[in-house]
Parts: sequence; C-alpha cells; structure tokens
Amino acid sequence: MNEPAIIFAFVVLLLLAAGGLYSCERKHRRSALMRWAASQGYRVLRSRQPLLTEMSPFPVTVSKAQQVFQITVECNDGTRKSGWVLLGSGLSGLDSSAAKIQWDA
Repeated sequence: MNEPAIIFAFVVLLLLAAGGLYSCERKHRRSALMRWAASQGYRVLRSRQPLLTEMSPFPVTVSKAQQVFQITVECNDGTRKSGWVLLGSGLSGLDSSAAKIQWDA
C-alpha cells in the first residue's frame, strides 16, 4: 500500500472508533435517565440534552461526570410534567443515583 492509502485507512478507523465511543456514551446517558425515571415512577415521553449546560437551570453545578436533560414525563396518575434533571454526582458520575430536578412552572 502507498502512504496516502494507509493514512486514509487510519483516519477512517479513528472516525469509526470515535463514533462507537460516542454511541456507547449516549446509550449510557439514556440508560441512566431511564433508571432515574423508573425509580421515581415516571415514564419519559421526551428528552433532550442542551448543547450548552449554561442554557439549563444547572449552569454552575455541572461537572463533566454529570448530565443535564430537558424532559417531559408522564406520572403514574397520567399527568404530564416538564422540566430539567441533573443526573449523577461529581465523583461517581452517572453510576450515582443522585438527581436534582427543577420542574417548569
């Protein structure tokens, strides 16, 4: 093989590895959200993560180990709530059951 082909193959492998790692991390974050919701008796109807946590009610307290979600959930009695949830702790990350919630008014 010539040098450009080797470099191209290496770049493709790096991109595939990065995509795989991102996909695994995304599944881990979603799983943590679903665990939290189930433990509270909620069913997640909608969730999204802001690109900038400064756009959330938790701009200062967020560490890289924690995740912020904007959510809409359905309670056991059928009512719906929307708000923000900060999952995880600064040390344990998403493996912690720590959560802060701020419901929309």
